[in-house]
Amino acid sequence: MLKGFLFAWLIAFSLATIAVAQNNQTGFISLDCGIPARSNYTDITTGLFYTSDVGYVSGGVKNNISSTYQSNSLERQFLTVTSFPTGTRNCYTLTPAQGNSGRYLIRASFFYGDYDNGNDRFPYFDLYIEEKYWITISIYNASIPIREEIIHTPSNGSINICLVKLDTTTPFISALELRPLNNTIYKAILNSSMELYYRLDFGSLTNQYVRYSDDAWDRVWRPYQLPRTLIINTTEEILQNTFQLPTAVMSTALIPDPETDSSPDTLTFFWYSTNATDKYYLYFHFAEVVKLSETEKREFNIYVNDYLYYGPMSPAYLSSYTVYTVYPGSGIEKYDVLINKTESSTLPPLINAIEIFRELKGYKPDT
Repeated sequence: MLKGFLFAWLIAFSLATIAVAQNNQTGFISLDCGIPARSNYTDITTGLFYTSDVGYVSGGVKNNISSTYQSNSLERQFLTVTSFPTGTRNCYTLTPAQGNSGRYLIRASFFYGDYDNGNDRFPYFDLYIEEKYWITISIYNASIPIREEIIHTPSNGSINICLVKLDTTTPFISALELRPLNNTIYKAILNSSMELYYRLDFGSLTNQYVRYSDDAWDRVWRPYQLPRTLIINTTEEILQNTFQLPTAVMSTALIPDPETDSSPDTLTFFWYSTNATDKYYLYFHFAEVVKLSETEKREFNIYVNDYLYYGPMSPAYLSSYTVYTVYPGSGIEKYDVLINKTESSTLPPLINAIEIFRELKGYKPDT
């Protein structure tokens, strides 16, 4: 099955080449659901400009979350929600400036926060994009936010995001965001959509999420450290490739810890497929963050379920490289990734970040 994986890698371009794209919210749609009509603000943490969702959806009731869940550390977008106690299907209509010629990152966020004051059942409802099933939102803790993200190419000039009622509980939403992407990236699926499965920042020194304005396209990077690994890092700027990976992410990396790892020449991690028919697209991001001497060499191969995925490769110093899937593997229940030092390498392998996407099927799986 994994023989279906093909791949390519991109050589990094100079940061100066793409600097014009930084800190530019042109084409962004940022809706804080539940704030009053015609109100807006600039988020003091991200610098993102948010507006009310009034005018983007018909109906809906504005609610504040319970004071029990409000805090100074809570993202402002989670203080209010728009709920939909009436109607089976309530849809937001987003009309991006680029129309159907663009590719978009769309993110829907949900923070329950007991906004309905003690309803004894957590909300449970479906999310659709256009007429295609996206995912089921199942709230299980009032204090834990849920973010669902998709990369989508629309068939026409507008995009409908719909909340669909399943039972007696009420659908709600905290924030809805759209970001136009460069059409040269994430293009594995030209006529469909990819939902985000994981986006991990390996070796974060702050243990904080990274997003705009560090990331020009407002991707949200989750900090993550693999077991039995060490962090290496640089304070220098990382030259970017077409994926415009943030320096805050690419300036740190993980290597095996020789004192605790029984396989100090190898990095390993795995994940289980939700369904054996799922198709996954992998984006490995690398940059050498240590200036090597003439006698040092870092070279490694990437294996997925014992098949050579790519290699050998030696990331260039302070330059981003991306190795990504062109055609996905499927029919696999567990994916094992092994990044292994070559025989001629004097240094262990490293990894800076990874993104894993799942092809959107568009229909609800049998339960």
